[in-house]
Amino acid sequence: MRRTKRPVLFWAGLALFLLLSGCGSGKREKVTVALWSDQLTERYGTYLQSRFPEVEFEFYVATNSTDFYRFKQKSGDLPDILTVRRFSLQDVADWRGALLDLSSTELANTFHQSYLRSYTYEDGTVNWLPACGEVDCILVNTALLAEHHIPIPTSYEEFTDACAALKALGIRPFASNFAADYTCMEVLQGLSAPCLTSQAGREWRQRYESGQTRQLSEEVWLPIFQRMEEFIGHTGITAADLKGNTADLFTAYRNHEVAMIRGTCGEANHYGVEAETQILPYFGDSPEDSWYLTYPAFQAAISARAAENPARRELLLDILEAMLDQEGLRHIATGQDMIAYTKGVQLPLSSMLDNIPPYLDSNHLYIRLASSEMFSISQQVVQGMISGEYPNARAAFDAFNRAMQAEEEALPAAARLDAGYTYAFRPDGGSQAASAVMNTVREAIGTQFLIGPAASVAGNIAAGDYTLAELQFLTMGESPGILLCDMTGEQLYRYVDYVLTTPGRPGSVINDSTLYVSSGFEMTVKKTDEGYALEQLTAGGKELDPIQTYSVALLGNVEMLLQDALTAAGVAHFTESDAVYQQIVAAHLANGGQLAEPTAYITRK
Repeated sequence: MRRTKRPVLFWAGLALFLLLSGCGSGKREKVTVALWSDQLTERYGTYLQSRFPEVEFEFYVATNSTDFYRFKQKSGDLPDILTVRRFSLQDVADWRGALLDLSSTELANTFHQSYLRSYTYEDGTVNWLPACGEVDCILVNTALLAEHHIPIPTSYEEFTDACAALKALGIRPFASNFAADYTCMEVLQGLSAPCLTSQAGREWRQRYESGQTRQLSEEVWLPIFQRMEEFIGHTGITAADLKGNTADLFTAYRNHEVAMIRGTCGEANHYGVEAETQILPYFGDSPEDSWYLTYPAFQAAISARAAENPARRELLLDILEAMLDQEGLRHIATGQDMIAYTKGVQLPLSSMLDNIPPYLDSNHLYIRLASSEMFSISQQVVQGMISGEYPNARAAFDAFNRAMQAEEEALPAAARLDAGYTYAFRPDGGSQAASAVMNTVREAIGTQFLIGPAASVAGNIAAGDYTLAELQFLTMGESPGILLCDMTGEQLYRYVDYVLTTPGRPGSVINDSTLYVSSGFEMTVKKTDEGYALEQLTAGGKELDPIQTYSVALLGNVEMLLQDALTAAGVAHFTESDAVYQQIVAAHLANGGQLAEPTAYITRK
């Protein structure tokens, strides 16, 4: 995308900024990006570095919640670019002033207005923009319906007819994992997209997202609960559906025990059912009033403080644009079926999505309202409707309103950190924040050595008081596991060499900020044109004995990385620790402890 031509004065200012910031003398401008998924770090991190070679990117893995950024904002430590998946404007309304207003940018103008509306406050401010979206839908087993000569439905009435025919055959018509909060919320909203996208529905959502109301609109929402009540009756959902998991659900679907389930194309591919599966929308009363529910892979924003300098603002906008343009979105959609909310961007779609183009053309893609309370209250109320706790739509509507209006209790401080540490990587020592965390984890586990990715430590660590929830924000990532094993010095060398030099894996190293952190031993690493090369491992300044055996804890994605790395290292025996990485540090601090002192664990030449 081309931007508006800049005046000469702007480019003169940019040149001065680059000179003063050191970019003109070979020093690269530093930009911190928090990515909610460690897989995004590999995909996006590599892409952004190739797109902006003049930028020194600092990456860390955040959490799938805006609460994390609220915590960072409170300490004045927002990253330059923020990303999150579970999201609502309502969750961030009280600190939106800390984010750059994107409403007047060319980038915002690339989005279809019908989707941009979901990111616009009542005063017209736009702070967040969505990446491409996952399609949430009804998956139908076409082979099962064909076997019994049941037409694939195209409206809600035809859907209920199919349900009745399947019940008569002794086949469950529909099932889903209603134990999960997201299932409860998405089915509730998906079934009622016509209500939520009506004029009254859009007006209510904007008032809710802007913090102007804490009450459901009866005009909009009572019909939503009425449709949910009908849906439970037509499909035969019972309290048994409140137990189980997604894997069991897809097993039943494969075995023709259930004909239709709530799911996504990504899940269909993951569980190997795409060959006999067709996606269906959440049906309205007519085919023209049916919708697919979608949720973006992430929403992204820019820190207002980071964008105070005009030239730096322009750089950050360029980076955000690259994240959300055709090329950038392809790095998210690799191997998935996802749709774009922007004009002129088309992502590759598999045959499973053959029926999606009319919905794309008519913008019949509803972006879920996914505030934190929408997840939790939807789960409470929908499960209550299924179990019989709320016997009718009015009772469910009233219960939802009561829960929304309940006052949140202020959480007390659970710990106080006497010292804070910077996440910034130093070639002559590494990241102090990451080292402090890893040293704490190793001491708690009781092994001689530990090694894990720096990006699983969520940025800078501030001194001060922390609630129990905030303690969880010190250690992030997608629940990295901990493996325990014995290694010789030679095996540890081969393991570290593997994780440093093997690209394209969860936890792979893409730059200095994602290098691994060692505890109990030191690494000497050389940066090369191809990446990194391990030169030496030492403990207390002495080279590790290649034949001596050491007890080692390995932190990372157990299934996808560690076992491969252990194979490369020649380690056949290991155990998976019961300890949960995110809880180790939190529990230690909540019990009155402090973070272990950081050590100079790496020399990067």
